[in-house]
Formats: sequence, structure tokens, C-alpha cells
Amino acid sequence: MKALGSTELRLGRSLRPLKHWRPDVLRTELDIEATVTAMAETGMPQAVLQPARTRWLDLAVLVDDGVSMLLWQRLAGEIRTLMERCGAFRHVRVHGLDSRSPEGPLLSQRPFSTRTARLPMSTVLDPSGNTLLLVVSDGVGRAWRDGRMHAALFRSAAIGPTALLHVLPPRLRPGSGIGAEPWRVTTRRKGAANGSWHIEDPVLPPELLAFDGVPVPVLGADSTSLGAWAHLIGSAGGTAVLPLLTSPGTGPATAPQQGAVHEGGTTRAEAAVLRFRESASPDAYRLAAHLAAVAPLPVPVMRLVQQAVSPAADTSHLAEVFLGGLMHGVDGSEDLPHQRRFDFTEETRKVLLGTVPPSDLVRTTRAVTTRLTQLAGSAAEFPAWLPNPQGPERMTASRRPFAWVDETVMRRLGASLPDTPEPAPPAPGPLREMPPGFELHPDTTGWQRLPVSDPRFDGGDSLPYEVFAEHVSGWSKIGLFLAHDGEGRILVIRQPEVPHARDLVAAEVAALKRMGSHAPRLLAWDIGSKRPWLAVACALDGSQPAPDLRAFAVRHGLLHEAGLLTVARQFAMGMAGAHRKKLVHGSLTPHSVLIAGSEVQIAGWMTATVDGLASRHRSRYRQGTSYRAPELMDGADPTRAGDIYALGCILVEAATGRPPTEGFLEALNSPELPDGLAKSLRACVTSDPDRRPTAQELLRAFNALVLDQPGQRQLAVTLGFDADGKPVQLDLGSREGNRQGPHLLCQGRPSSVRRGFMHRVLEQLTDRDSMEFVLADYSGRSRLHRYANRSTASAFLGLRQAPTRALSLAEKINNEITDRQRLLDVATGYRDIRLLERAYLTNPELPRLSRLVVVLDEVPQILQLAPEQRTALQRVAEAGGRLGMHLLLFADTTYQAWLDPRLSQQLKTRIKLLTKHDSRALAHELPDGAVLFDASESGAVHFSTAYGPDSERPPSTR
Repeated sequence: MKALGSTELRLGRSLRPLKHWRPDVLRTELDIEATVTAMAETGMPQAVLQPARTRWLDLAVLVDDGVSMLLWQRLAGEIRTLMERCGAFRHVRVHGLDSRSPEGPLLSQRPFSTRTARLPMSTVLDPSGNTLLLVVSDGVGRAWRDGRMHAALFRSAAIGPTALLHVLPPRLRPGSGIGAEPWRVTTRRKGAANGSWHIEDPVLPPELLAFDGVPVPVLGADSTSLGAWAHLIGSAGGTAVLPLLTSPGTGPATAPQQGAVHEGGTTRAEAAVLRFRESASPDAYRLAAHLAAVAPLPVPVMRLVQQAVSPAADTSHLAEVFLGGLMHGVDGSEDLPHQRRFDFTEETRKVLLGTVPPSDLVRTTRAVTTRLTQLAGSAAEFPAWLPNPQGPERMTASRRPFAWVDETVMRRLGASLPDTPEPAPPAPGPLREMPPGFELHPDTTGWQRLPVSDPRFDGGDSLPYEVFAEHVSGWSKIGLFLAHDGEGRILVIRQPEVPHARDLVAAEVAALKRMGSHAPRLLAWDIGSKRPWLAVACALDGSQPAPDLRAFAVRHGLLHEAGLLTVARQFAMGMAGAHRKKLVHGSLTPHSVLIAGSEVQIAGWMTATVDGLASRHRSRYRQGTSYRAPELMDGADPTRAGDIYALGCILVEAATGRPPTEGFLEALNSPELPDGLAKSLRACVTSDPDRRPTAQELLRAFNALVLDQPGQRQLAVTLGFDADGKPVQLDLGSREGNRQGPHLLCQGRPSSVRRGFMHRVLEQLTDRDSMEFVLADYSGRSRLHRYANRSTASAFLGLRQAPTRALSLAEKINNEITDRQRLLDVATGYRDIRLLERAYLTNPELPRLSRLVVVLDEVPQILQLAPEQRTALQRVAEAGGRLGMHLLLFADTTYQAWLDPRLSQQLKTRIKLLTKHDSRALAHELPDGAVLFDASESGAVHFSTAYGPDSERPPSTR
């Protein structure tokens, strides 16, 4: 799998501006045209020579060969190949770069080789300026932190073209030692040294902000970044806006990242995992659990696991885990970094493994095994132990297998087998092909692959889909199959092989048409066919069919409060919708409830009662007596109350593991069931049907329980960590008894730290549901545009260049205030959004109002553009808490002159960024960071703007 993927071709095209020729002073060649002219004029054989043409530049690629760069070795290799094939350079040399040792930066003859002599950086410097220096790094080494690498690059850039390629994706770069700020660059001649470039701010005039230093562009492995740089280098007078390297302590990467790996473990595993979870992406957190299951392991095996997890994770997620401070080196030689193994502490492993279902771990191990089978016989990247009864070695208990191998794989890997192996079971015939990426495990799903020779799907009455599996349990001759449509879509086909098949299919089609949500999505059907059938979208759990509720509980354990309440709410919501649409299921069992990720679907509607008409064939497919209501035992027609009884029995079994048999009511006193939930379920299974709640009443009760659950704070964000390592949180929801919010004012410098803190808050808020944003800044340098596509957002960026848009911003805010007041006061009758949100949980028919967050960076400058903006902010500050509108204001000054007294009175929650001068001004000595001021009795709270105590990674790098 290529690291550059489909972008390789675009990258090659973006380097075309670098293709130039120049005369070679050492070589000559025949000038054919001049020679012919000379011979014609003189009549004498005379050869005219001219300087030979050669590529204008050499290229020296320095690949940082730190341990963390093993993750990006494939990318570095593909970039080298790309540079060699683009035809722009005369010679391409590649060296290893040591940015970790105290004597560094030093070079080696090959990357990731410690047995070669160490060379100084001056080895690759070309005083003639004809060598382009390209450094490939993740910025993790010590020399990036203390400025030694910056000084070396500045020296190189002063005499020749120099660039730095950052392998980390943009969201992880603030945690590295490489900081950059955008500047407008103009070149005076082709291939000129960076020191001759003309640099100016892309927004401010030169007299206000001048560039001080030697420019070194920081590039990414994308065609846009490389193309702009190549065009600049390959043209005279070219202009482009490029991110230029900043000295340590002046750019946005002032808060270094936590050490990649360390030789000892952490004694505070839960705190370490919590900090990692707060800052890492969900995919990286999930990947960490899969790695912990098979660690210790070297980097090549980490890559195998990363490629095997589902949903897919990429190298950036693996880098988050590797650099997140959870892993430490356990063994291996520095001479063979690929074989060095890394592990988690046992406490950390225990915490991580509790976050991933065992079935997912098994699925990943199977995928790794499949990949090893494909790689067998190719060049080796790492050593591994193979099981063999005849082997002389014995494995220690600490070693964990990361894959399984069969005899075929062992033979391909060159391992000898015992002389008398156990006889293998006979291989089945050829099986029908499954769509790519789909998994099917008969032992856990109940589905069985079909052979190609199965005659049921041939002939004129064959299905219009490729059938490949059959469900082996359930009612006889009902015919439940898995199929795909050739385009990757998985379907479930029901094709009964009974005389009354048409009635069964017609009833299920009618029910599914009415259900819509909380049931399988109906895609196609043919009731008039000789063999009637219907097709629904297959409910999926990852890349395999979703389990029913009983299989889910067996695989993942009994449902506890949060999970049980989630399933109960969706189950009740589905049944409420069915009863409202005049449907009665009548056959509910745990097998009817499918758990498709976070969604619950109700299946098995072929004997449903539609419009009060019960199925004629219900007696053949009766509901199990364990889930049948007492009043239906004599064969009475199904009722809504009977569905509620079955619903209660199913949920109690999922929570307690006890089937609904004699003594079933005792399970309702189980401590596993919360009191409120137990009360609702007890009402469901009462023997008197008239005393059972309706599905709608049950849904309201479950919604009320959700409202009472702790931790449902939509607007709570983590600001940082105090001196004890505890998270400092801010809740803009301004609930009763909480004296924070509903607005926030953050003031202080430098702008890079302030904006990094702003992005940290927004990264958390944009992950929430039902959130809208209005984003604005003055200079256009806040990078708020990255959130415009994440949620429903309106962006007013770079108001300095278009001052009239400040009026549009004020108009947008005023219109929101008017619309929200009309909706709350007139349409719903609830004057406060919190009352509407509470009422919505018990009455989903009410309109839903999203929270609106107004984010303004460089507020004083924006207010100077339009006085109307000041009035709009004042209105939000006074009524925003009631209307669900929240201000996040960021200013680069701590002076209050720009604040109106009325506006200042409403902004009670403030954050002040500390400088060393500010720290000394306080009553007691505090390190640099920030202070939270709010109206609570706790007073000012100091917290670190870095990732955590004694840590180097900012939480904004999510």
C-alpha cells in the first residue's frame, strides 16, 4: 500500500516547474548546426563544440531517522523515488539526519543506519548554490526543540535553495518542534538562495510587520504545497504565499509535543489514557486499544495492525498513538530500529482493552493474518516467531501473538512442519464470492457461505442480485439470504419456500413501507413472482452483519445503564412509530432486535398485524412462549399491549441475562437495573394488559431518564490541566447552579497561543450534535475556515479586506436573535431554550432549536469597522443564554477600553493568557499558562495551555 496513494501522479506534475537546463562548464558536446555552417563556409572539416547541457540543480534529501520517523519511512522513500523520476535534478543524494543526539544535527550515509560514519551538516552545503536541500522530518527530535535544526537550515537557506517537508498532517503539526507562519514570497531569479527572497506579510504593509530572518518554506506532501514551492523556485519574479519556518518560541508550535517513547512506564495509567483520549482523534484512540492487545511489537507490525483495523485508520492515527506518551521501548538494538519493540504498561493496557469489544480485536487479528498470507514470500521487514512443535525455543509468557498462521502460510514462510501432522478437514467446494471488505464469521453471525454449485439461484426465476450466504437458524423454509448488487451494497433477501410465501412477503413489504426508520430499509420486492421475494439493506456492525440483541449480549456482555437505556429508547421509539401507523409486530423476540452500531432496528415483520388484520399464518410462526403475553396464550390475536410485554421481557433479559421464565419478576430487583428503568420495565411485564404503558408513554419515560443522567453537557469543553493534572472544564450551558457561561472572553498574547487555545475549544464544540456557528475575524489569519464545513456555519473571515461584510455579520446576528425569539415565545410557548430542550425529550414532535456559537477573533478591530456590530453583540450578551446563543470573543489586548460597560458586565467568564510579566504581577508565582475567572466561589483557576502537566503536546492537536 503506497503512502502517497492516488496523489503520486499529481505530485509528479506539480514538480514540472523545476525542470530547467544550464550549460555544463566541465563537459562539451558537438554543436551540429554551427559545425555544418562552418564546414559550408570554409570547405574544411571543422567541429564546433559547445558546453553540454545539464540539469540545473542537484538534490540532497535529508531524512530524519528518529524512531518516530519509522512510521513515515515509506513516505520518505516514495518522495525520494518521486524526485528521482521527475527528471528535474542532475544527482539525487539521500542521507540520514540525526536530530536527537546532543551533538546533532549530524548526517549519515543512509537513513536509519547507525553503523556509518557521522558527518556534519556542512557536508551537503554547496557554496555555488546549485544544490537544493530538502529535509524530510516530523519535528520530534531534540534539535527541533532547542533550535539547533533551525540554525542549520537558516545557514543552508542563506547560500542555496532549501525547503522542509513536514510529514505530519496539519492537525498534528502544532505539537511538533516545527512552527510556521504564512508569508508572501517573491523570488528575483530562478533557483536563487532563500536568503535573496523578498518577504512580506500577506495582509499587513511592510512598515507595520517586517520579516526578520532567513526564509525556509515548510511544505506538506500534497500537490498544492509542493506545486506552489516548485513554481516559485523555477521562475524569476514568481510570487506565492508559503508557510515559513519560525524560530523556537515565536511560532505556533511553542508548546512541544510529549515525548514519543520513553524507557519507563507511567504509574498514572488512567490519567495518561485520559489525557490521550482528550487530545487524540477517536480513530487513534481505537487503534491504541488494538495495538495494546498484541503489544509488545515493532513498528512494521504496528503498521500491519493499523491497516487491519476497521473502520480504516491511516499513518497519522498511528503517529498519534506512537507520540501520545502511552508506549515505551522494551528491547531491540539501536542498530536495527525496525526490530525494536514497544509496549504499554499493564495498567494502560487494561484501561485501553476495556474500550474495544473482543469481537473487534478478533476481527483485526484475522485481517492481519490475511495480510501476512499475502506478504509471505516477499522481502522481510521484521523478524517474528512461528509456532512449531519441533522448535528448540520456548516463548515467554509476556509474548503475545499478533496473528494466526496455518500450514500453507508456514510453508510459504519456509518453516518445516511435523512429520505426522493432524489430518486437515476436507476442503469445501468453491464458495460464492463476497464483496470486497465484507467479513462473515459463521461462528458469531449465524450466516454460512454458499457454494457456487447451489442450484437455487439459477434459471429464469433467479434473483437480480449475487447471493453468497444463507442464515442457518430460524424458521424452516423461510429463506433468509445475504446478497450484493455488484456495487458494494449488501442486502438481505427473504424468499420463503412455502405455499403461502406470497402472503408472508406481502405482509412484510406493507409493514416495512410504513415503518421507515427503526426497521430494515426496504429496497426492492417482487410479490407476483413464482418465488416471491423482498430485499432490504443489510444492517451492518462494521464490515459484517449486525448481531441481534441476544448475540450482542453474548459477544459484548450484558447491557448496563447507559447502553441499556440507549437500546431501550430506540426500541420504544420504533414500536411507538409502528403502533401509531397501525402496525402490531406480534412476534417480538431478542432475535427481532438488531444492533447496527449505534442504531437499533426491529426486524421480522412477515406475520405483522396491519390495520387490525392479523396474519392468517400466525399459528405456523408463533412467538415464543417466553415472550408471549399471558392474555395471548390461548391463541388470541396480537395486540399493542402484547408487543409492550415482549419489549419488557427482551430488555430485562438483555440487562440481567435471565430468560423470561418462572421467577422472572425477581430479575427486576437486580442491582444491574436502575430504579427508574426497573419501574418502567415492571409496568411493561405486568399481567394486566390495561396497566401496561403505551409505547409512546414508555418512550417519554425513557427520555426522562436520559435527561437525568449525569454528564449530558453539550457545551462543556476542557480548557487545559491544573498543576495536579486534573482537567479544567468550562460549561457554556449556564445551567442552574453553574456560574459559568453562557459567554466567554479570552484575552492575551501571543496570537499563536491565543489562536491555538481558540482552536482547542472549537475542536471540541464542532464534534457535538445540533450546533451552529458564526465565525469571523479581522485579518483572515485565524484559520477559522477549517470549521466552516464541519457544521452548519456562516463565515465572515478577513473583514479588514471587506469592511462592508461587518454589516452583514451584524445583520446575521440580529436576524438570529429575532428568529429565535419568535420560535421560543410564539411557536412553542417556551421562553427559554433549556425548557424547550427538556420538553423535547418527552415530546419529540416539538421543533428542535440548535445552539448557536458566535466566534469572533480580533474583536476590538472588528468593532471599529461597524458600530452596528457592537449593538448586536450587546443583544446576544443580554439574551443569548435564554435563546441558546453563546459568544466566544478573542482579543489580543488585555485593556478593557474597547468594552462597553454593559457588554463587560455580561461577560463574567473570562480567560487571561499569562506571560512572564503577568505571572510576576500576581500575588503568588505561577508558570506561564492561563487563568480562568468566573462568578463561582472557587475564584481564579490557573491552568496550563499545554497538553497536560509535564507534557509537551497541546490539546488543540486533535
